[in-house]
Amino acid sequence: MSTVADFYLHDRPTLLFSLHPEPTQAIIDGVKLLEYRRRFFSEPFQAFVYTSGPNGGIRLYLRCDKGLQLPPDQLALVGALIQHDSPDVTAAYFKDAAQGVALPITAFTTLPNIPLAQLQQQFTNFVAPRSYVFLDRPARQAQLDWLLQQPCQPLQLIDWTRRYAALATLLAR
Repeated sequence: MSTVADFYLHDRPTLLFSLHPEPTQAIIDGVKLLEYRRRFFSEPFQAFVYTSGPNGGIRLYLRCDKGLQLPPDQLALVGALIQHDSPDVTAAYFKDAAQGVALPITAFTTLPNIPLAQLQQQFTNFVAPRSYVFLDRPARQAQLDWLLQQPCQPLQLIDWTRRYAALATLLAR
């Protein structure tokens, strides 16, 4: 079986961020290709995802391309085109924001769930982040090193070639 280290990109920043169970499952199911945030790190990155809730833990590693920083009305169009999101729901999420970010998910793999209790026992400084934290900084390097050794499924790549072409046409209007 593979470990996350087999898919790790050493030249890309590594984050830890949280998602609710439904979006996490939608990524795993291949339905969710964009993650919306009001503010977020917008350069290409890789991340471990902490899934919140009663059965919360880390069970997802993903890669994201450079974030699409756009006004809410354009993000609503992007979401409708790429993952058939309701433009009204997307616009409501970004209500009163001048700009937001859509993060294109380019690859992911799943891990056996590592529950919060185990993470906190293993690392006294582990916290489920409200926004995100960098794991490739000295304060969290031990967490990253340990997470990289965890077993995982094969990496699922998401081809964005046609999606980016469609976005270029959409956003050129």
